[in-house]
Amino acid sequence: MAYRVLRFALACSAVTLAATPGRPALAEAEEGQAITLETVTVTARRREEAAQEAPVAVTVITADAIGRGAVDDLEDAAFGSLNTVFSPQGGPLTIRGIGSLGISGGVDRQPAVGVFLDDVYIARPFGYPAFLDDAARIEVVRGSQSTLYGKNTIGGAVNLILREPGDPGIELEGSLGTGPAGRVKATVDAPLEGSNFEVRASLSWTGGDGFIDNRADGETVSDTGAFAGRAVLAGPLGLATDLKVSVDYTSIRDDGGLWYAPLGLAFDHATEQDYPAANSRDIGGLAIRLDHAFEGMALTAVSALRGHEMDAVLDGDFTAFPVLAQAQTEWQRQISQEIRLASTGAGRLRWLGGLYYMHEMFDGDQFYELASVPRALWSRTTYDQTTDTYAVFGELGYRIVPAIELVGGLRYTHEEKSAVAETSTPSGTFMFGTPGKAVDDAAFDDVSPELALNWRFAPGDVAYAKVSRGYKSGGISPFIDVNGQPNRYDPEVTVTYEVGAKTTWWGDRLTLNAALFHIDWQDQQAVVYTSPVTRVIRNAAAATSQGFEIEGAVQLGAGLGLSAGYGWLDATYDDFRDAILGADHAGNRLPYAPRHSVSAGAHFGREIGGGLFLSGAVDYAFRSSYAFSADNAYLQGETHIVGARLGLEGERWAATVWGRNLTDESYLSQYFSMGGTDYGVAAEGRTLGVTLKVRL
Repeated sequence: MAYRVLRFALACSAVTLAATPGRPALAEAEEGQAITLETVTVTARRREEAAQEAPVAVTVITADAIGRGAVDDLEDAAFGSLNTVFSPQGGPLTIRGIGSLGISGGVDRQPAVGVFLDDVYIARPFGYPAFLDDAARIEVVRGSQSTLYGKNTIGGAVNLILREPGDPGIELEGSLGTGPAGRVKATVDAPLEGSNFEVRASLSWTGGDGFIDNRADGETVSDTGAFAGRAVLAGPLGLATDLKVSVDYTSIRDDGGLWYAPLGLAFDHATEQDYPAANSRDIGGLAIRLDHAFEGMALTAVSALRGHEMDAVLDGDFTAFPVLAQAQTEWQRQISQEIRLASTGAGRLRWLGGLYYMHEMFDGDQFYELASVPRALWSRTTYDQTTDTYAVFGELGYRIVPAIELVGGLRYTHEEKSAVAETSTPSGTFMFGTPGKAVDDAAFDDVSPELALNWRFAPGDVAYAKVSRGYKSGGISPFIDVNGQPNRYDPEVTVTYEVGAKTTWWGDRLTLNAALFHIDWQDQQAVVYTSPVTRVIRNAAAATSQGFEIEGAVQLGAGLGLSAGYGWLDATYDDFRDAILGADHAGNRLPYAPRHSVSAGAHFGREIGGGLFLSGAVDYAFRSSYAFSADNAYLQGETHIVGARLGLEGERWAATVWGRNLTDESYLSQYFSMGGTDYGVAAEGRTLGVTLKVRL
C-alpha cells in the first residue's frame, strides 16, 4: 500500500495545489492574455511576499476555497495540509509529528503548534476559532517558527487572516444539510460616512442535529449550536498611517462533543451513556493594529485582548450505569502587545526587529463525582496560573551576491509563571492524583537562533537551507508531585534542519515545490505515572522526526486547475520509559504522525451564458494509519476523505450543492484507553447540503 501511495503522489506532484479558478482568470483568456497561476500573498515570515517566493514550507488555503465550503474549520485546514493532523474538541494540532499530548482539558494545555488570529497568538486550544467562514486565507507554516513567532511553535504555526472591509454590499447566506451542517449568516461591508474608514460586520448561527445514537435513552446526541459575530473597522489615520480595530465573539452551546464509547459502538456512531452531557464555550477578543510607513522602513504595532471560558460535563465512566460523572472548566484571559520594525527597501540588506509581551491568567477545574454514593465522595483538581512572557527578536538578511542571501535570526524569551495547584476530596476515600496543595513560582529563559541560506536561482524560483532551534515553554503542572511539592517541568527544545525548493514552469502555469526535513526533539514533556492512578509531567522523552513534502500547482486553462501533494513522515520516540506502568515506548511512532499523507483535487469554472458562471471542485485527502498515544496501543486505520462542490453563480446570487466525506469513511476523531477497553468518538459520516448566497 505504501508503494502505491508513493507512486501515485509522485505521478501527481507535477500538477499540485492549483489555485481555484474564477472570473478574473477567464477574463484574461478572453482578452488573449497569458494564462498563469494566481499570485497568492502570504505573511508567513512576518512580511508580505508571494507564497511561491517565500523560502518556507507553507500551504495556503485561499478565500475562494473557504467561501465555497471546502474549508470551514481547523480540522478541514489540517486535511488540506501535508503532514498535519488536528484533533477537535481541544485536541492537539500536530505538524510533522510535533504536537502536545496527554494533558487533560480543564487543567493546562501548552500547544506545540501556534495558532495566530490576525497576528495575535492564541495561548490555549479551547480559545481557537470554531469556524473560519470569514477568513481571507489560512497559512499552515510547517517547521519550527520560534525565532519570528515565539514560544510554542516548535512544530509550526497556523496563521488565520480574516477578511477586511473593501467589498461594499450586504450578503445573506443560508446553508442546509444533513447532520449539524446548518448555517445562516449576514455580512455588511460599507464605508463609514463622513470618514476615510470602512467597516465589515458579520453575524452567523451554525448548528443542527447530532449524528450519534445514545442507546441508553434512545436519543440522538452531539447536537450543536453556535452564534458568532465579528466586526472590523479599517482605514487611514493619515498619509502614512493605517488603523484596524477588530472584535469577535463566539458562543457555543451543545450537548457535549465527547460521547465516548467502546470502539464497536463508536464506529456505528453510537454510545451508551446515562449522564446528561452538556458543553458551553465562549470565545472572544479585541485587537488594534497600527501600521506606519517611514522612509525605507515600516512600523507595525498589534495590541490585543483575548479570552475564553469553557464548561463541560460528561459521563465519566462512558456506560449506561450511574457510576462516575466528570466535569471540566476553563477561564482564560490574555493581553498581548507586539511591536515590529522592518525594512522595506530593495537593497542588499533586509532586516526586521521586534518586541513582544503577553500576560495570561488561567483558571482550570477538573473533577470526578461518584454517582452511586453520596456526592461528597469526589476528586477535584483546581489550577490557577499566571504567566508573563517577554521577548525581543530580530532577523537580518544580507545578499552576498544578487541571487544568494544569508539570513540570521535570534529571539530571546523570558517567562515568569506563578501557579497554585490543589487536588482534594472531602472524605479522602476516592482520589485521582496525589492529594495536597502546591504553590510555586518559576522563571525560564531561552535563546532561539535561526540560520538560513536562500538561493534565487531563477526568476520566481528559490532554494533554501536552514537550521533553527525551537522552544516550548516549561511550567508548573496541575499535578502534585509524589513528595507533595509542586510538579515543575522544563522547556522542550527542537533543532530543525530543512532544505527545500520552489520552482515555476510552463510560463508560470505550473509550480513544483519540495521540502526535506530532520527534527531532533529533546526534553519532551510527557505525562508519566507515579502510581496506577496518580500522574505528573516530566521531561521524559526524546524523539526524531524526518520526512519530506512535495506539492505544487498547474493551471491547465482559464477554467481548469488540478491539485495534488504528498508527504512522507518517519516520527518515532528515541527514549520514553514509564517505570510504574512498566512501559518502554522507544521505537514507537509519535502520536498523530501518519507515515503518508496525500491531498489532491480538481477545480473548474466557466461562463455558460446568460451572465451565469458554473464552477465545481472535487477534493481528496488521505492519511495512512497513525497512533493516538505513546504506547501505540491502537492505530487509526487509513482514511480517505472525498468532498465535492458544484455551484452556479449570477450577478447577485450563488447556489452551491456540496458534500463532505462522500464515501462515508469511518474513522475516529478522539480515542483513549481505560481499564483495558478502547474508547473513541467517530468523526461525522457523509454530509450533504446546499448553500445559497444573495448579495444586495
